[in-house]
Amino acid sequence: MTSDEILSYIYKKRNSSKNNENNERMKEFLNKLSNPQDKLKFVHIAGTNGKGSTTTMMANVLKNSGYKVGKFISPYIISFNERIQINNEFISNEDITKYIEKLDPIIKEMELEENAPIGFEIITAIAFLYFYDNACDIVCLEVGVGGRLDPTNVINTTILSIITLIDYDHTKILGSSLEDIAKEKCGIIKENKITITYPKQDIKVLNIIRSFCKKNNNKLYIPSIKLLDIIKCNHNINYFSYKGTYYKLNLVGEYQIYNALMVIVASNLLISLGYKISFSAINTGITDTTMPARLEKFSDSPALFVDGSHNVAGAFALKDFLREYKGKKNYAILGFTKNKNYDEFIKEIGPYFDELIFVKHNNEYRKSEEVSVLLECAKKYDLPACSFNDLNEAYEYVKSKENADLILVTGSLYLASDFRDMLTSN
Repeated sequence: MTSDEILSYIYKKRNSSKNNENNERMKEFLNKLSNPQDKLKFVHIAGTNGKGSTTTMMANVLKNSGYKVGKFISPYIISFNERIQINNEFISNEDITKYIEKLDPIIKEMELEENAPIGFEIITAIAFLYFYDNACDIVCLEVGVGGRLDPTNVINTTILSIITLIDYDHTKILGSSLEDIAKEKCGIIKENKITITYPKQDIKVLNIIRSFCKKNNNKLYIPSIKLLDIIKCNHNINYFSYKGTYYKLNLVGEYQIYNALMVIVASNLLISLGYKISFSAINTGITDTTMPARLEKFSDSPALFVDGSHNVAGAFALKDFLREYKGKKNYAILGFTKNKNYDEFIKEIGPYFDELIFVKHNNEYRKSEEVSVLLECAKKYDLPACSFNDLNEAYEYVKSKENADLILVTGSLYLASDFRDMLTSN
């Protein structure tokens, strides 16, 4: 199957008509596959922001320690195959095709019962099969949405649970309050295990996490900010010490330091559980981590960054980054997926830019917000803005601005993916 055929097959699988409380459909699906997930070990990562970066840093530490590491992330930036990796190698189209051919008769059988798996459940099942067939020592498993009812949350062999920053996102699915969202995310906490969480959680969120850990007899670890010394944090690098040990982080943004702290704590906990992980493996695993569309820099003059931030927490993280460019000539190319909180996002970061340029992303499976709606929002906050129907035209327009200091492309991982593809093709 080609990449387009794979995407078409998976994303055209619609929501099942049956109730799926407690992930019963996913459990039934995997049971028909002899439950490959039960033969693997997992570090399970949930949260609102930072899941992908944290998952990747953790996987790199384990890979550098000599382990065969499966990594499951979502969504993708470079290609669909990016979602399923072993030691940073993407799954091939041939392997995806092989697993689709294996799963298709089971999917059709479940369709007759009006209980067929949806697209993300199929992707997750392919990942479990692939990791099992390739004898992965450990899997770093990123949650898709939420936690409690996420298709990844059928695993029973979690070693550690990591909960990254929790904030508002997917409110129609997870609930409108931080407490409700946190309860859904905490659904990944398993009995008698270990949980690590982000060091700067909202107190309401932290209380929920503590409650879930107590209920499930989990030891909760929170990296101590008091033991952190941020030596350098700018648009090029993060350099910090934690408990007197120095680390270099090429991922940009202060929040990435806090993500790295969770990985450092998790690595040391894995050592206490018998995993052979050296300081060198932790240090290089963190330093060498790069992530597409996470304040990814493409040029210096003007500074061109591509970032997939798409919610309010992401906007606040960008504000920390944008303070370095305050008072300079800055331009933003923005596009959002429908049902995202574009209003708060634009309100928060808009004042840092001389002009906002709105476009639509091209993902045919995730509908883009109309630029006319975004223009009205900018008008409401008295922010200068324009729009283009074509991303390339928008970029050419911004490039024509004299003495621009910063161009930031953000608002959606799908727009970030489109922009990276455009740069590559050009």
